[in-house]
Amino acid sequence: MATWTRPTIDTKFHIDYEWWQTSGRSVRLYLLEQLCDECKQRFATHRETETVDWVNPDTGEVTEEDALLQCLKQMCAQKPDFIDERVPLTAAVFRIFLINDNTPLSCQELHKTITWKLPEMILSTLTGRTTYLGLRPA
Repeated sequence: MATWTRPTIDTKFHIDYEWWQTSGRSVRLYLLEQLCDECKQRFATHRETETVDWVNPDTGEVTEEDALLQCLKQMCAQKPDFIDERVPLTAAVFRIFLINDNTPLSCQELHKTITWKLPEMILSTLTGRTTYLGLRPA
């Protein structure tokens, strides 16, 4: 039996997709809300957009990818206001995990992108009584 330890600024977090399923919320609908205005015009809904053939520009390899996620990563994430002080902290963290393929990161590492919030503030938000957007310790 594993023992619980209080998360620290070095604890790794990620998006827990199981949380989305058990909470009855749609991660794809929230993903649609994260798109820039230009991409939102391309996708009227989060349905029937699940996969597209995506060509890796470096290798030429073709893979099936999530259309919303690829649009977010290839277009939205390139815009300077995609992650800035005007974006709510939890949404900024969520966006970081989306663009880095949900690779777990610590609050110290998240602070490198979210420079306007101290790692301790990020930790406090991610470990409060409420789980936001499935953001949990990895």
